[in-house]
Amino acid sequence: MSAAAGSPFGGAQIWQPALDRNAEIFSGMVPGAAVGFVARSGSGLQPGKHVGGLEQAGGSGEMLVWEMGEHGMRAQLRTYTGFQQGGIDLLFVAEEAAIAAMHGARDGELLSQVKRLIRSGAIMFYVMRTKYELQDAGYEDFLDTLGLAFLGACR
Repeated sequence: MSAAAGSPFGGAQIWQPALDRNAEIFSGMVPGAAVGFVARSGSGLQPGKHVGGLEQAGGSGEMLVWEMGEHGMRAQLRTYTGFQQGGIDLLFVAEEAAIAAMHGARDGELLSQVKRLIRSGAIMFYVMRTKYELQDAGYEDFLDTLGLAFLGACR
């Protein structure tokens, strides 16, 4: 884990209070469950360009990771090397303005802001696991909070 100077996310510790305030939403997740946020500029995605699968997108920079540990969700920074790097279940690719909006919401309604940013298209959402793997890892409350369909209307 590294935190390069100039990371768009700042230090990992600035995100921890927001995760602690939302601990109930993460409480059903198993240790090791992790989501990552990466700036679009470092994601390897090029506007209007199609790549031969996400593994071809590459990418570089810092990734903000929220990972469930034994004592709750913890924020950390990792080096981002592309979509196929291991260790995350969901990947959020955010525009610069979306990252700034997330910073502004850290002391209040961070997850509500992320939900709005996803709906507006400022954050793209990639699922790296199957629905059943996510269900087994306890993602239902988190995804419901973000307004993302998980199990569908019929349960």
